[in-house]
Amino acid sequence: MAAPLTNSNADVAIRSQSVECVEIYIPKKLEHLSEVFTYLRRKITLRSEEAADGVTINGFSLYEVDGAFLGRTVYQERTLVVRILFEREADEDPEVLQRKIQELGRDIATAVALDEEELWVCHYPQSVVVFRPLGRQADPSI
Repeated sequence: MAAPLTNSNADVAIRSQSVECVEIYIPKKLEHLSEVFTYLRRKITLRSEEAADGVTINGFSLYEVDGAFLGRTVYQERTLVVRILFEREADEDPEVLQRKIQELGRDIATAVALDEEELWVCHYPQSVVVFRPLGRQADPSI
């Protein structure tokens, strides 16, 4: 059983939030990296400017995995995994969430990976515990 959250250091604020974690799997190719990064960075910038046109995100990370899958042939390759996080509103309609995920996948497929046979998108609802030193705010320049 997990221990309850405690604030043993008065200089740290602790809060829990619900987020959606979406992972998009793309064959790792050099030409995809810059385009993926530019696309994701723009999605964060739009959120910080509150100039949202479409889906905005709270953050992302990139990592790679090795594996194989069956398509037209057996593909054995390194895959770029794009992990995207965005806040989940408590009263958000599940259909709205599904449309956000589809828009992210469609955007990546059409903006970045046009020549790929397919992209995979996984969705994991999660809870995140955020630790922030008191007196520090998010950097508005990001």
